[in-house]
Amino acid sequence: MKQQKRQNMQLDIEQTIRQDIASLKPYEAHVIEGNIKLDANENPFPWPMGMKEELFSSGFEFNRYPDGKAQILRDEIARYNGVKAEEVLLGNGSDELIQVTLHTFGGRGRSLMIHPPTFGMYAVAATITGTTVVEVPLLQGIKLDLNTMLEKCSDDESIKVIIVCNPNNPTGTLFPQEEILKLVRQTKALVVVDEAYVEFAGESLIGEINNYPNLLIMRTFSKAFGMAALRLGYVLGNEELINCLNKVRQPFNVNSFSQQAGVIALKYEAEYKKQIEIIKKEMQILYNELNKIPNLRVLPTMANFILIQPKEPSNLAEKLSAKGFTIRNLGNIPGLGQSLRISSGTPEENKAFLQAIKEVADSNNLGDY
Repeated sequence: MKQQKRQNMQLDIEQTIRQDIASLKPYEAHVIEGNIKLDANENPFPWPMGMKEELFSSGFEFNRYPDGKAQILRDEIARYNGVKAEEVLLGNGSDELIQVTLHTFGGRGRSLMIHPPTFGMYAVAATITGTTVVEVPLLQGIKLDLNTMLEKCSDDESIKVIIVCNPNNPTGTLFPQEEILKLVRQTKALVVVDEAYVEFAGESLIGEINNYPNLLIMRTFSKAFGMAALRLGYVLGNEELINCLNKVRQPFNVNSFSQQAGVIALKYEAEYKKQIEIIKKEMQILYNELNKIPNLRVLPTMANFILIQPKEPSNLAEKLSAKGFTIRNLGNIPGLGQSLRISSGTPEENKAFLQAIKEVADSNNLGDY
């Protein structure tokens, strides 16, 4: 009898899990061993000479919790960005900070506005936090539909957060700063500007954080600083806004190793700038050479990746994979159509990739765009 009672009390996962979570597909990274990775918008270069040795020689007490305030790293980030340490909050990658922001300002009965196509984790974090998503697609897939965004914010008081990815992933588009500031000035929502690729674009709204109480800037060490494996991101905003987010942040959310790596990376800023300049030149080469391939649309970019549109992207991605290159097949993007995203590799990797894609194009007509 007791055994039967215990069996009856067993958890029914399907009945217990939130239905919006049940239908959520977990993020999966597809790694093909031996292929050159041109699919994740990473910095393809190794760390500057001496940086790894300096990090590994740093003393860590692994039996102790990290500095919960990450004070030394916040001081260095503040110096790098020309702000105060009190205007900086660290996260375990930008993904955590997106979720922290929506836990703080989103939730049940509240909405997040995004501009698809854009970074997919915004919508995922909204689902996890119970926040409704309001989509305002980009015009022609590359321009903010500013009028519609403002109209929706005026008509829908539930919109509490707007995220603008600038430059935008996956299109590489850099939106005009004045358009973003109109959203900041003319709505009551918190406007989060995700500047993950700002080092490649060279334009930032950091200088405006104390002019507008509803402006938050998001940054990462995963792209230009080549620290994707260590999961380190940060946000910049006025002190009151940062204090609000800090209430939701998990204690000790950034480990000691990543904190120290961030501090050391900022000491090597000059070396990283050299890498960034090489990547920017490589992106221009990729853009010019890809434009020479018939029946292939290539979007201009201000990031370290580029969006292309052949008629049969899945087939092209498969053929390039067979030649040793992994790129990102984005499928059918609303407003754009079938698309592929290519990250910059090293100059040698990019040269080999261009040869491979030209060989595929010559042997397999890409079709009329």
